[in-house]
Amino acid sequence: MMFRFVQGLSVGLSMDTNKLPAVAAHIYRQHFAELATSRYEPEPNSLFLESFDQQRSNQQQNIASTLQDVWIFGYGSLVWKADFPYIDRRRGYVCGYRRRFYQHSIDHRGVPEKPGRVVTLLPGDATVDRVYGVAYRIAASQKANVLDHLDYREKNGYERCKLEFHEYPTTTMPIEVIMYVATQGNDSYAGAVWQVPRIAKQIFTAAGPSGPNREYLFNLYMAMSVLFPDAVDEHLTELMHCVKRCIELEEPLLLERALCRRITVILNECLTEEQTLAQRLEGLQEECLQPGWRERLLSQELELDS
Repeated sequence: MMFRFVQGLSVGLSMDTNKLPAVAAHIYRQHFAELATSRYEPEPNSLFLESFDQQRSNQQQNIASTLQDVWIFGYGSLVWKADFPYIDRRRGYVCGYRRRFYQHSIDHRGVPEKPGRVVTLLPGDATVDRVYGVAYRIAASQKANVLDHLDYREKNGYERCKLEFHEYPTTTMPIEVIMYVATQGNDSYAGAVWQVPRIAKQIFTAAGPSGPNREYLFNLYMAMSVLFPDAVDEHLTELMHCVKRCIELEEPLLLERALCRRITVILNECLTEEQTLAQRLEGLQEECLQPGWRERLLSQELELDS
């Protein structure tokens, strides 16, 4: 298909190189614009809440609870991505903390040379500040394996601590939970050195082995909106809106420029070889289907602008 399209372009030795940007723009519109304008923006979904309340355990067999079980509190990706066995889960909150995107991610939502941003907790006012999330009950027989798994998953600066968890929306006796917090002394702690607009730009252009950084932000916002509809996390909400503005106002033009630039280079290098030109363009299309392609191009284009 691409080869037939290239044959109809009438490129070759007689092509004026000044016309290549216009040809590149035409190729972009025909074969890349749809990829560049597709977006991942999960919307609040009532099925998420319904499945949460109905599926309290992810175990195939019924495992009875014991006094030796432990509870794990998740306030970031663990809210929607519990990749470990649990026998119960509850919605709720912990007091005296504030959730902030102040931790660099170099192993999940970013890479060492281009870190992403993920959440940690900062001490706050115990009478005012709450962080909402999900507590998972881990059977005593599975406790050691789950904690080993989470120690590895949260290895980039997070440490365990214990505190009281309060259920939502009804109030019950507090539950002692274990949670992971990135302390300010760890190597990947970023803090508030950049305020929300700068953090948003970092998230906008970061991706890692677990996927785009924006996906982490949007999934967390969606989960909080569905599970805790009357709780407002101002930092999370402001950051989400700021990243969405970047996507709506900056991303389309940046990706078009970046892709047209790449297409122009390919045209220059393969002007007289239609078969090679088609293969190179197909290769670029394949690249645009790989995780993190969008963020890589955005980052490169913004670096050229700086």
